[in-house]
Amino acid sequence: MHGRQGGYYLIGEDTMKNKAKSLIMLIFILLLVISVYAEEKKSFKPKFSLKFTTGWGSAFPIGDVNTCLESFNNNSVFMDYRKYKPAQLVGEIKTLDGKTSHWEAELGFNLTPRIGFGIATAGSFHTRNESSLTYTFVGAFGPQITTWTFKPEVKVSNPVRLSIYYTIFSHPKINFSVGGGFGFYLGKAAQTLEIYLIRPVGIPELTTYQWDAERNFSIGFHGNVVLEYYFTRRLALVAELQQTYVKIRGLKGILKKNSSFGFYFEESGTLYYFTEWDLLIIEGARHACLTVWSHIYEGSVTERHDIRKAVLDLSGYSFRIGIRIRLF
Repeated sequence: MHGRQGGYYLIGEDTMKNKAKSLIMLIFILLLVISVYAEEKKSFKPKFSLKFTTGWGSAFPIGDVNTCLESFNNNSVFMDYRKYKPAQLVGEIKTLDGKTSHWEAELGFNLTPRIGFGIATAGSFHTRNESSLTYTFVGAFGPQITTWTFKPEVKVSNPVRLSIYYTIFSHPKINFSVGGGFGFYLGKAAQTLEIYLIRPVGIPELTTYQWDAERNFSIGFHGNVVLEYYFTRRLALVAELQQTYVKIRGLKGILKKNSSFGFYFEESGTLYYFTEWDLLIIEGARHACLTVWSHIYEGSVTERHDIRKAVLDLSGYSFRIGIRIRLF
């Protein structure tokens, strides 16, 4: 059942992605047709320019990495403990900081007075942290103490973005244009989880789960609104608003599991998201998880649900200012 549900999710996402790609291609074709028949093109000489902008914007949502960290930290049992038994729950698991630089450098090419193209790159992204939480359950045979330590990390290389622009309003001093396009993104996510368990009876045990997954090629989409004020024929002040939609799926990697008792396990495959019951939280709590599987493992005593490929979400918006320099 869970696999079929996950399949429905992926089919829906693929449909949305295909529609977005079709829309972008339609815009490209339409604007190219306009440029071919534009009368202005007859007396216009193509121009190259460089645009440099930087500014402010939203933090990256990060996606399922942060969803799982937050889900674990705020599961129903831990929420109750913080309220009624604060001495038995110490620490918290923190999500990754999605703050990023918002700069872009673009080489522009104006095919006609109204149609332009651009190839750009932007800042890379790297975030990581470490946080721990200790949970004490007092049972008939004494306390059981469990400490979870999470060490997540996300890296994204400098993207390459291709854009097409259409000038809505043009004046010797002012240009106002809209545009959009797609970009190529490379993303990597990793996490080490250490679980230190002290039972009422027996030897303490340390178990480590370490996964590392990446996607070498993924397509994202963006839209732009650009206002330019020319001080001279070659130099302009630029104000730009950009919205991006970037969700990286299909991350491939490896999972390594080992314990202080000598157990070792390794598996290669795809990074998956799912929810399950955590057997180390005695009262019973369900939360989201990430792991690498060679194939989907549906049957489990932990009752896995909502199984799907994990998503790294780098969507957001930015407002930037900068300059454009016409080369010739």
